[in-house]
Amino acid sequence: MYFHIHFEFTPETRDAALKRFMDSGDGIPDGAKPISRPWFSTTLLEEWGIVESDDASVLATLLSSRTDLAVDHIAPVISGGDVLKLLPLKPNPNE
Repeated sequence: MYFHIHFEFTPETRDAALKRFMDSGDGIPDGAKPISRPWFSTTLLEEWGIVESDDASVLATLLSSRTDLAVDHIAPVISGGDVLKLLPLKPNPNE
């Protein structure tokens, strides 16, 4: 299963959070696989990533590494291709 992770930093905590990130590497725990490298806003006040894991509780390790410095969000996600498989296809009325 894929999970979207989003960290939000404040200007006051940003530098400490980024230092912790650099000191710990990507911080991805065993049992989770990064799908891409983290993405950061140009202000460095937000970070996004997608990870894959069969166990959502494994991600608590990742999120707990910076909860004192950031607001963390996590949500299971599916690809656009998988969404298309789930939705009933309706004929285009213009065809």
